Amino acid sequence: MEVPWLAPSVGLLEASPLMSTIDPARHNASALKQLQDRCRGFLEFIRQRGQSTNVYEQKRLVAGAKITLGNIIARMNKWHSKSLFELFVNQIELVAVIKDCHLEIDNSITRLQLIATLDDSAWESEFKANIERDRTRILCYLSDIQNTQSIITMTEGKQSNDIKTIMAIMQHNLLGTANDNTEGLGTNLYCLQKSIGRLLPKMHLQHGEARRVDQHPVKATGPIDIWEGLYLNVQKVAIKSLRTVRCTPQSLQRFKREAEVWNKVWEIDQERHILPIYGFCQTDGSFPYIVTPWAQNGTANTYVTDHPDVDHRALIRGISAGINVLHTMSIVHGDLKGANIVIDAAGNPLLADFGFAKIVEDLGDPMSRGSGLLGTSARWLAPEWFENGKFTPATDVYAFGMTIFELMTHATWSAVRRWRRPATSQLQRPFDEATIERGFDDHLWEVMQKCWDDPDKRPNIIQLVHMLQDQTRMDVEG
Repeated sequence: MEVPWLAPSVGLLEASPLMSTIDPARHNASALKQLQDRCRGFLEFIRQRGQSTNVYEQKRLVAGAKITLGNIIARMNKWHSKSLFELFVNQIELVAVIKDCHLEIDNSITRLQLIATLDDSAWESEFKANIERDRTRILCYLSDIQNTQSIITMTEGKQSNDIKTIMAIMQHNLLGTANDNTEGLGTNLYCLQKSIGRLLPKMHLQHGEARRVDQHPVKATGPIDIWEGLYLNVQKVAIKSLRTVRCTPQSLQRFKREAEVWNKVWEIDQERHILPIYGFCQTDGSFPYIVTPWAQNGTANTYVTDHPDVDHRALIRGISAGINVLHTMSIVHGDLKGANIVIDAAGNPLLADFGFAKIVEDLGDPMSRGSGLLGTSARWLAPEWFENGKFTPATDVYAFGMTIFELMTHATWSAVRRWRRPATSQLQRPFDEATIERGFDDHLWEVMQKCWDDPDKRPNIIQLVHMLQDQTRMDVEG
C-alpha cells in the first residue's frame, strides 16, 4: 500500500541505478543485493514507524530517510556504469563503499532514534559472508579457461598499473584451496602475462607459480642445481637452486633488489638477447632458487658441437649484442661463458644467469666463496679478478674473448692445465681446418687479443660490436 508522505523517498530509491535488476553473474551481486534489501527494509521500517505517529514525526523520519538514501545513491551511482575490468581493479574500493553505505544506514538509525526497535548490527556478519561469495565468484571467472580471451580482451588499452592489479589478484590466489581451480587460474595468468609482455607483479614466487616436476635435479653446475619445472602450469622452466646460499632476511632483501634489475632488463630486451628471469623463491626448501625459461636447444658450447654447420660468427655477434644490453644498463654479467649462454628456438643466443656469480660470492657460504668460480669458470676469468675479485665491464670483455675462442674452436680446454693462472697465457692461435671453416680469421683473432689486453686497454663492448659488424660488412663486400 502506498504511503503518500513516504512516496518521495520511495521514488528516489527505486528510480536510482542502485535498485536496478542485479545480474546474478555480476561479480559483486551478493553484496549489492544485500544493500538493496537493506535500503528497502530501512524504508519499510520508516513506513511502519510513521504510521503510528504524528505528522511532525513523519516529516522528521522522511527527511532523515531522504538524506540517508541520497548519500547512498550518490556513493553508488558512479559504480553502476563501470566496466567489468574497472570493477575488478577497484574491488577493494567498491567493497569499502558498500560497507560505508551500510554504515550510513546505521548512522541514520542512531540519528532517528530507532535503535531500540531496529537491529543495526545484524548486517555485518551477512556482509562478510556476501563479500566472500563475491570473491569466490570473481576467482571462478578468472580461473575458467573458457574466459581466457575475454580476460585478455578486457585489459587491452588499459593503464599498466590497472593491469598489474588484475595480475596481482590472480597471482595472490594461485595457492587457493582444495576446491579452487588454481590450475585454470595459473593458465589464464600465464596467457595474460604473455599477451601484455610483462613479468608477474610479485617476483618473489611464493604462491606456487613454479614447481619442480622431478624429485632430483637434472644438472649441477658449480654452486647451482638445475631442476626441471613448470611455470603457471604451462611453461617448462629451469629452477636453479643456489645451494651455497641460505634463505635468510639478508638474502631476501638482496633478491628483491635483484628482481628490480631483472624486470628492467626484461622491459628493455624482451628476450631478444637476454634470457629472462621470471623471479625467485625463498619459501620452497632450504636454498633459494631462481626461475628462467627452459633452454630447449641447450647451451652455446654444446649447441655448436651438435650443430657444426651453424653460423658461428652470427652467434658471436648475437652474444656481443647481449653484453651490450647489460653494459648499457650498467650491469656486469660476471660469469660469461658458453655454458651460460642458451640458444632459443630460432637458434639465437641468449645470455643467461647474469649477476649470479656476484650473488653467490656475496651471499654464499664463506667457506665456499670463490671456489665455485675457480672450479667452473677460472678459464674465463680475467687476470685482475685473481688479484681483487671484482667483476667489471672489463672482466666481461675478457671473458667474451675467451668465449669466442671456446665456441669457434669447440675447445674442451684440455690444453689449459693450471686453472689458477689466466688461461690466455697458455692459448695459441688455432690453425686447424675445421676452426678456419667456421670463420676464424686474422680479424677475429685480433678482436680476441684486444679482449685479453690490460684492463685499461681493452675495448668496451660498443667498440667490439662495431668491430664485429665491420668484419661482417667486409665479408659481404669481399
